[in-house]
Amino acid sequence: MAYFPDLAPYAYGHPHPGVVHVGWLSNSHPFPKGPVASRLIEKMKLFAEQPVERYRGVHLCELCVAPSDLEKTIVPNRVVIDPNCSWAKWASQRSGNGEIRVASSGVMFAAPVLIVHYIEEHSYLPPAQFLEAIEEAVG
Repeated sequence: MAYFPDLAPYAYGHPHPGVVHVGWLSNSHPFPKGPVASRLIEKMKLFAEQPVERYRGVHLCELCVAPSDLEKTIVPNRVVIDPNCSWAKWASQRSGNGEIRVASSGVMFAAPVLIVHYIEEHSYLPPAQFLEAIEEAVG
């Protein structure tokens, strides 16, 4: 996944006028940290269940470091990672495809579905405007 600063005009894939990025994190860029109310996290989880702007494949959180004891195995006679191997199970909890979108005050916020993981596991603190939009959203 590409990195975009919070509140930068949307530029992933094709432009979307009036849409800004939130939570497009990278391990090579610092990001704000702090607490987020659990009710807002629960609302984000509901939005993440129905992502938009899905692309092929998934993005694995690059902030996470895989434990050294994980095994990545291939399904016999195929070139597919075994979904039952320890690495695949670990990765499935840290990967996503698509975005959540929420609007407020004439601005549409676009966040990767991994935003929930970034908040819960890496203490990411989204911009206040985004959190207010989540609070106001019906979901």
